[in-house]
Amino acid sequence: MKKLKALISAIILMTISLTVIIITGKTYTLKIDRIRNITDIEAISIKFDNENVVKCIEKNIIDGTLYIKVERIGEGKTHLYINDSQDDELFLESIYVNKFGIITVNQYMGDSTCSIAIPIAITIWLMYVLYLLIISYKKSTNENMYRYKNIAYLGIIIFVAIAIVNQFLALFNYNGFINTINAVLQMFSFTTALLPIAFVVSILMIISNILLIRKEGFSISNVLGILLGVVLCFSSVLPEIMYNMLYTATWIDIHNQNGIGVYIYNFIESTIYITITYIECVLIGTVIMGIKASRHIPEFDKDYIIILGCQIKSDGTLTKLLKARVDKAIEFSKKQKEKTGKDLIFIPSGGKGNDEIMSEAQAMKNYLIEQGIKEEKILVEDKSKNTYENIKFSNKLINENKKNAKVAFSTTNYHVFRAGTIATNQNLSIEGIGSKTKAYFWINAFIREFIASLFAEKKKHIAIIGFIIIVALFAIGLQYLANIL
Repeated sequence: MKKLKALISAIILMTISLTVIIITGKTYTLKIDRIRNITDIEAISIKFDNENVVKCIEKNIIDGTLYIKVERIGEGKTHLYINDSQDDELFLESIYVNKFGIITVNQYMGDSTCSIAIPIAITIWLMYVLYLLIISYKKSTNENMYRYKNIAYLGIIIFVAIAIVNQFLALFNYNGFINTINAVLQMFSFTTALLPIAFVVSILMIISNILLIRKEGFSISNVLGILLGVVLCFSSVLPEIMYNMLYTATWIDIHNQNGIGVYIYNFIESTIYITITYIECVLIGTVIMGIKASRHIPEFDKDYIIILGCQIKSDGTLTKLLKARVDKAIEFSKKQKEKTGKDLIFIPSGGKGNDEIMSEAQAMKNYLIEQGIKEEKILVEDKSKNTYENIKFSNKLINENKKNAKVAFSTTNYHVFRAGTIATNQNLSIEGIGSKTKAYFWINAFIREFIASLFAEKKKHIAIIGFIIIVALFAIGLQYLANIL
């Protein structure tokens, strides 16, 4: 429904803007301040080298600036010249009249009367799309925070917001329809300016993943940050590498402004930059969603709280990471008791690893009892081997004891969103709380969720990137036509 609204609004806005341009485009007023400061309008004569295209219907000098109003006669191209009182002839502008009878100046798709209506319509449409996206995002997060489509919504929102800012700024430097096309193609080229920042971020990714590998051991997931950093940096400089390779190439000419080679290169460059920016926006959306999930405080109405297990020490005591998860669950329990007077049941969840002397659940139970939690308030789940099973087996225990129970889970902050999505995939509606941990865990978690989000919402992302390619191809085509006409 929202897609249909966006399409209909685009058609309506473009129809209105084109109608305004067609109605007003039969005349155009040139503002010329490049001539000598003269005050006598009779001292200036105006000439066109093709008098069958436009004619001058009005000329004035206001504050030293010459205003020439022309009206269409027929389709074609002409050049405007003026002679001043000293009989010096000056070439001023190229003037076109297209098949629709619209006068454009300087280029075939240059400025025309009220042509600024097009970028204004684009800006208004983008703002409306942004509004629809925000509504969809809020609705989705209110229903369930732990969805990968929430990350996709955030990424698209950030992407569209950047486009709106760019289009709005371009309005202040508007110089015709071709200017709008150039603004669309160049609006994300700032990624080159952000390359030093991307490089620093990549270094931080590498360092954090090295620390993670030292702490957690080598695995494919622990090197994702390094790989992504390299890919982003390489993609950012790829157009420059391509240009240097093509600069001396003999099989394609990227120097002739009327040649097809330069437009092929511009298309590839624009597509790469815009796609990189979109991917970076999704990455930013991942970070925002991850932080939001970790800081979320569930309603204090819970019947159970699942504590997700992780590695314990060789003597059966809790590691700092796991202890923090249990402490966070106890803290939530105390706050709920204070605010609502309602007690809850703790479900420490985690099986026994090959190198562990007891199950993670039993170790957590021992710690809970040490902290003053009564044994009857603890329900142990000691069969699970991963987060998926933590949630699945714990939920089975809960259903055996109480139907339609309200449940929360406690884990480390960087892990809240991922655990939430695992619960969502099991059609469970539970809220998470996160305990603090080392910063280097965060980066790898963000990268993992970013990649998971791309795969989970791949159809949506492919559609948007496909749309980007179509827009870039259309814009480059218009650039080429404007140059050869």
